[in-house]
Amino acid sequence: MRPVAVCRLDELADATLTAVRAGGRELVLVRHGDQVYALRNVCPHQGARLSDGVLTCGRAAGGVGEHQAIKSGRTIRCPWHNWEFDAADGTAAHDPRRVRVATYPVSIEAGEVVVDVG
Repeated sequence: MRPVAVCRLDELADATLTAVRAGGRELVLVRHGDQVYALRNVCPHQGARLSDGVLTCGRAAGGVGEHQAIKSGRTIRCPWHNWEFDAADGTAAHDPRRVRVATYPVSIEAGEVVVDVG
């Protein structure tokens, strides 16, 4: 299957989740500045639509009571059970080696967001 134009870049607000269809698949797009990420719009835990969740930041523990925000604006939190996924590579925050959401290459061509759903 050839890459598919799914929307115009200027239609995607920064730091938002947007559901689209491409090549028969439901995807969620995340715009983070000039970068756009595309992931399958299904949580691997129990099937919630990730586009119904929120875009947030990951957290890293520091000292006692201290937390540092990481991956700000790139972490998708599932609406059902709060599982979190990195929009860039689909890995789950709680188990990045074994749990992930499928991701798809994205390019911007003449102002269009193009996703290669392969």
